[in-house]
Amino acid sequence: MKRTVVSLALFLGASVVFADGLSKKYRVWDRSPEAYFLTSSERDQWKKIKTDADAQNFVLDYKARRGPDFEKMLADRIAIADRYFSSGERKGSETLRGKVIIVFGPPSSIEKEPRKAGKANADISRVNSVDAKGEGSALSNSGAPSPMGPHSTGAQTPVFTFVYDEDHAPKAIGKAFRAELKMYSEVDQEPADPRDFDAKVEAVAEASATAPVSPAPK
Repeated sequence: MKRTVVSLALFLGASVVFADGLSKKYRVWDRSPEAYFLTSSERDQWKKIKTDADAQNFVLDYKARRGPDFEKMLADRIAIADRYFSSGERKGSETLRGKVIIVFGPPSSIEKEPRKAGKANADISRVNSVDAKGEGSALSNSGAPSPMGPHSTGAQTPVFTFVYDEDHAPKAIGKAFRAELKMYSEVDQEPADPRDFDAKVEAVAEASATAPVSPAPK
C-alpha cells in the first residue's frame, strides 16, 4: 500500500512537471534575453506551444525572420549588458537596464539622478562597444545609487536614463528619445513611463521581424 501511494505521488508530480510538454530549456524561453524582440503577436503564438519540437521550430523561425546578423547582434548586446549591469548572481541582460541595451542598442549617453549640482551627466564613460551599426557608443558603469530598499517610499527613487540621440536611436523609433528607469536596486527597475516604453519596444520588435532574410544557397 505504501509503495502504491509513493508511486502515485511520483506519477502525479511528473504529470505536473511535464503537463505543458516543454522541457526546462523552453519553459521560460519567452522571458529570456533572447526573446526580447518578440512581437505581441509572436508572444500570443508562443503561448500555444506545447512541445519541445514546436518550440524549437518557433525559435528557429523567430531568428530567421530577423536576418542573418541577428544572432551576432543579440550576443554582442547581451555581453555588453552582462558586463555593465550584472549584480551578484543576476545577469545584467536579465534586468530592465540590460533589456534597454539589448533592444535599443548602446545609447549616446547615460544620466543618473539625483544629479550633483552643475553636472548634467554623472559618471559617463566612453566604451568602445559595437552595436548593430558597428558604431562606438557611450555606456556608463553600473554604480547607480540605490534607495533604502526595493520600492521604498521613504527615499527618493533614483532615475537611470538612457539617452538616444538621432544617430543612436533605432530606425523603428526614428528620433531622439530618453528611456527613463526607476532604480529600486541594481536588479530591480521599472520604466518611468511603462506605456511609452512598451510601445517603443514593440515598434523595434515589429521592425526586427521584417528584416530581410538572405536567400538559401542554390
